[in-house]
Amino acid sequence: MLFGCASENSNDRWDSLMEGVGTDGRQHTVIASKSAPIRPSNGGQSVSGFAVPGTGQFTTAQQPGVVEETTSGGGQSYTINLVNAPVAQASKRVLGDIMGYTYVIDPNVSGNVTVQTSEPVDKKSLLNIFEVALSMNNAALVQKNGQYAIVPSSSALSNTSVMSGSASTKGPGTKMEVIQLKYISADDMKDIIEKTGRPNAVLRTDPERNYIIVAGDGSELSALRDTIGVFDVDWMKGMSTAIYPLKTSKPQDVAKELTSVFGAGDGPNGKVIRFIPNSRLNAVLVITSRPAYLSKIQAWIAKLDAVAQNNDEQLFVYQIQNRSASELAEVLQNVINQKGKGAESKSNVAPNLAATADTATSLATTNGDMLAEVAGMSTESVPKIVADNQNNSLLISTTPRQYKRIEQILRQVDVMPVQVFLEAIIAEVTLNDQLQFGIRWYLDHGANGVGFSDLASGAASAAYPGFAWTHISGDVQTALNALSTVTKVKVISSPSLMVINNQAATLQVGDQVPTITQSSTSTTSANSAIVNSVELKDTGIILAVTPRINTSGRVTLDIKQEASNVTQTTTSGIDSPTIQQRKISTRVVVSDGESIALGGLIQERKSIADKKVPVFGDIPVLGSAFKSKTDTISRTELVIFIRPRIVQDVQQARDITAEFRGQFERGQSQTNGQRMRQDIKRIAQ
Repeated sequence: MLFGCASENSNDRWDSLMEGVGTDGRQHTVIASKSAPIRPSNGGQSVSGFAVPGTGQFTTAQQPGVVEETTSGGGQSYTINLVNAPVAQASKRVLGDIMGYTYVIDPNVSGNVTVQTSEPVDKKSLLNIFEVALSMNNAALVQKNGQYAIVPSSSALSNTSVMSGSASTKGPGTKMEVIQLKYISADDMKDIIEKTGRPNAVLRTDPERNYIIVAGDGSELSALRDTIGVFDVDWMKGMSTAIYPLKTSKPQDVAKELTSVFGAGDGPNGKVIRFIPNSRLNAVLVITSRPAYLSKIQAWIAKLDAVAQNNDEQLFVYQIQNRSASELAEVLQNVINQKGKGAESKSNVAPNLAATADTATSLATTNGDMLAEVAGMSTESVPKIVADNQNNSLLISTTPRQYKRIEQILRQVDVMPVQVFLEAIIAEVTLNDQLQFGIRWYLDHGANGVGFSDLASGAASAAYPGFAWTHISGDVQTALNALSTVTKVKVISSPSLMVINNQAATLQVGDQVPTITQSSTSTTSANSAIVNSVELKDTGIILAVTPRINTSGRVTLDIKQEASNVTQTTTSGIDSPTIQQRKISTRVVVSDGESIALGGLIQERKSIADKKVPVFGDIPVLGSAFKSKTDTISRTELVIFIRPRIVQDVQQARDITAEFRGQFERGQSQTNGQRMRQDIKRIAQ
């Protein structure tokens, strides 16, 4: 009942607390001398806010302002013994003889009373005993206009006036008193008096002016005032109030959870603690009659708010170290959306080498249950991933709990990629009589000890000029030296490339040749200009290689090789050059450090040369004796040697770079030595 009253005035309490809070939600002034800042009580987690602890006391031992009447020392005492005496006789003995009062007795009062004292008492006590005896006989002593009268109890109140203040407790007789209440409501105080005091002691209540009218003799009124003084106290002084802002949680959710934890609402502490959510401040207002609960409530709010941080969406930024943002975003999005389940990985991963394939299937195989959890987030919002290509980072909007699992995946995928160092030699070999069947036939059947073997079907393509897959174990220079002993070998290009696993490397040396693809002219004008559409085509040496490392430590190479020449068009009247092309497009598998040779691209050139003796060769008829005509047919074969070397870490890359630098320096030294020998020879001559 008392705490119901507190609930009705909670808004006033809230207004008083917020008087010192500015528009920014911060405390600018001290609310009261007992205001206390919030202290973390949960192991370091601090909940900002403020609390005003109350006294926790809602009753007093005695009402302030009540003056109890005391008997002056040295007064006369009396002993009385009236047994079953008529009212008139008892009144004469007590009121007339002892008290000396002038009094009258109502004719409707009759009956006998008994008044006995076991020891001497003073006049005041004797008068109180006599009034009790009258009340037991349905009679009452009243005072009006300075006179006393003994009347029936039913008419006692009509014969007395209403008084207020402590003076109403002085003197004998039944009285009515108006008591102004300060804090407790008149109706609530009436309920308390009716349950603890004399029936019908409260004559009337006035809720608007908050006072009650009570009736009784001096001792009864004194007891009523004591009772009112116990309960009519400042209940807000006893209430404890606090407000706790939340970081991520919703006030309604936290208030509901706290109600369950502390048994508020319909629970056993429903009248002791109240949790009021405040959406405007994103905070929970706590009102309780027990100050000791504030520290416990504060700790629970901190824990609930901290746990909620794992369920609320936040924006995270992941700084990528080794891969591109768009590529990694696509991989992660495919994993979360469970896309590409039926796709198979095009290549496997060598032992102790991290995967860089961008398929969701390979990631799911690598990470197992962790990816299943991320991809199966049906009860939570789906993470949103945005690639920031400029900063090479990922913006991920998700909950902290989801992000921890996503970050584990990212750290396994965003690793330093494995690289492949490719050494390639593109050579053009002139076919003479010994090489009339091609380079492969010569090396297979020659006495040089260098052997070639097929990787696939065992035979070259039947289509001219065709190509063959061949593999050698050893140095490429061995094959070139063997060929240079019998024919002319021209190295067209000798590139060395470092390429990331599963990425394409392209080498292009040549020109872009303009070719006419379309011609148009106007049909409405006789002298209209011809408009040509020109396209630039790449010519020369073009090599594209994509390495893929598999589980066995071998390297799968996707090779596209093109060697093209530009010649004059003789087969048509189109004013564009003819581009002669020799292409290889294949996929081969080779071990780390071994070489692959691709050949069989034979080209045949025909040329006619006229030779004559000057002047004599121009004489008619006789001039034919001084000139000759030679028809020459030359055949060349294009051979490609590729040697892949797996580079797993930075140290291996440094070693290869140092090796390459050493080869360059040795070659430069040999070149300088050759020049010196040539200079010496020229000086000697």
